[in-house]
Amino acid sequence: MPGLRGRLLVEGWGGTWQRMTRTKQVATDAMDTPLNRCLSTLDITLLGIGHMVGAGIYVLTGTVAKDTAGPGIVLSFLLAGFASLLAALCYAEFGARVPKAGSAYVYTYVTIGEFWAFVIGWNIVLEHMIGAASVARAWSGYMDSLFDGALSNATVTYIGTLHAGLLAPYPDFLAFAVTLVYCGFLTLGVKGSAYFNSIFTLINLCVMAFVIVAGIMFADIGNWNTEKGFLPFGVSGVVAGAATCFYAFVGFDSIATAGEEAKDPAKSIPQATLVSMSVVTIGYIMVGATLTLMVPYYTLNPAAALPDAFAAHGANWAKYVVSVGAICGMTTTLFGSLFSLPRCVYAMAADGLLFSWLARVSDKTKVPVITLILCGFLSALIALVFDIEKLVEFMSIGTLMAYTIVSASVIILRYQPSSRCNIKSPSHSNTQAASTPGTVTTPTTPTSVDDIAKSDGEGGELRSSCRWLLHLVGRQEAGTVATWGVVIFTTCSAALCSLLQWGGSHLALPYPSPWAVILALLLVAMQVFSVVVILAHRQNNLVLSFSVPLVPLLPLVSIFFNVALMVHLNPMTWIRFIVWMVLGLVLYFAYGQHHSREGEPVSSYSTLLTEPAPAGNTVFGSVQHTLSHVTAKIASAASEDKKPIVDESQIDDDDL
Repeated sequence: MPGLRGRLLVEGWGGTWQRMTRTKQVATDAMDTPLNRCLSTLDITLLGIGHMVGAGIYVLTGTVAKDTAGPGIVLSFLLAGFASLLAALCYAEFGARVPKAGSAYVYTYVTIGEFWAFVIGWNIVLEHMIGAASVARAWSGYMDSLFDGALSNATVTYIGTLHAGLLAPYPDFLAFAVTLVYCGFLTLGVKGSAYFNSIFTLINLCVMAFVIVAGIMFADIGNWNTEKGFLPFGVSGVVAGAATCFYAFVGFDSIATAGEEAKDPAKSIPQATLVSMSVVTIGYIMVGATLTLMVPYYTLNPAAALPDAFAAHGANWAKYVVSVGAICGMTTTLFGSLFSLPRCVYAMAADGLLFSWLARVSDKTKVPVITLILCGFLSALIALVFDIEKLVEFMSIGTLMAYTIVSASVIILRYQPSSRCNIKSPSHSNTQAASTPGTVTTPTTPTSVDDIAKSDGEGGELRSSCRWLLHLVGRQEAGTVATWGVVIFTTCSAALCSLLQWGGSHLALPYPSPWAVILALLLVAMQVFSVVVILAHRQNNLVLSFSVPLVPLLPLVSIFFNVALMVHLNPMTWIRFIVWMVLGLVLYFAYGQHHSREGEPVSSYSTLLTEPAPAGNTVFGSVQHTLSHVTAKIASAASEDKKPIVDESQIDDDDL
């Protein structure tokens, strides 16, 4: 077969287009990965539960109940769990689409493009690094409290104290050591590490069940009927408590990082995400209810709420049971951060955005050992000398930004035309994929014109009943208007939340400022209009093993929640974020951009582009490059069948 000159149009950050040539060849199977596909759905589920149920349930519960929400902590956990579940649903759909390591980084890469993927990945790296360090500090502090402060006193006596802005009062050598020890466990292989995590997670769940069952025996409904009632801090206290409790659910994204180590990621990741979120949400609500029923909320000791609550009823022995659960919980949370961190770095390095040696995988253990050791050492170093309390809020920006972009990406993908996919769905169905280890369920599309006609048209096209919108939006390429709708909704959400946060006094009754009222109404109207515009377009007819229900409404609500929480962050957090991003952008433009594999004929995602997208019709970043062919890219990444990039029947004489 003579060489075929195909055309690829790759849009960069500035909207420029590059041409490149490739010959007809077979794409690399996306299921071929240097990592070890050995994790079952149970393994991944326990990984997610272990990453979420840690210090939060033993420390955060008492703090929020006493100082922020009172017995209303039950509603705070319910609200925070709902907000987290919205993001988790979006992660679950992407887990069914893209069986790759890297979590939100990969999802952003295949949806919006390389630049924004680097922004998300760079922040996720910091998130997991600080997360691991903070949990290591909490683990060390809890052990120190069991020995009445002997460890910290000895360190201050023989080593001394640190006196600087971001540094901790004293170096924590125990946190440094425990981080390196757990890092050593992870280098032994993912299956052995999963057994280790599963055992500690099951112990932690047993302790949680003990707290609920034993605590109910000492429950007194009168503790919810105090002078100030069930909501002593009002509805605002519930919302403020939910903002704090939200971070107790951070960690379910570690499930998505196991995409290349799951036996059947297309099914395991959605199932594990939903099950772990349900278990953790119910567990947090039940523990919060039990704690505030055992003793009045204002008598709680934030440092040791659960042990002191049992001690108030003469059950001093329960302190040791709770201590075992706390140590196991913080161990699995630390494990989850150290598990996710190197896999995100590995995914970025495999795409050429970070140094290539960070993508090397051990032939023996099938683990990126070099990356794991480096990330573990940096996390241990942060735990050794830095004041985690001043840095921990910093990690939330990357998390919320990742949640926002993943939620937006779900909507963007749903409104892309499936007719652009060059998919050859295998005749065997999902049952075969499920029964064969290491296979992935392939998204399917209608195979005949009649099937497409029954599906009410192509995705991204304007519905026939909404043709009146043509006078407002004009004739655009399918999917473009829906994408702009997401951008406008997100921008208006940020503006509205900023107005409520910084200009709320101008909206206060009984004398609100006219300009503030008009601006708020205008922003709300633009939000409603963007939702109407999105709904006026058809969704594509791809069938996945899991899909988010009520699209675009649920993802849009998730976007609004995440944006609102970001606006409430401390201004110093945003300054630190800017500094971190400047460092990342220097690395991206100095190294990543020149070594990127985005334009290679076969990337780590087996990106197959069978037709060029029209130039000059961009949305933002490198959206149009990926959006015009995003379904084909994801289907190729999930497909186990090797197929030619261009069918012979599609070859024009001009291309020869």
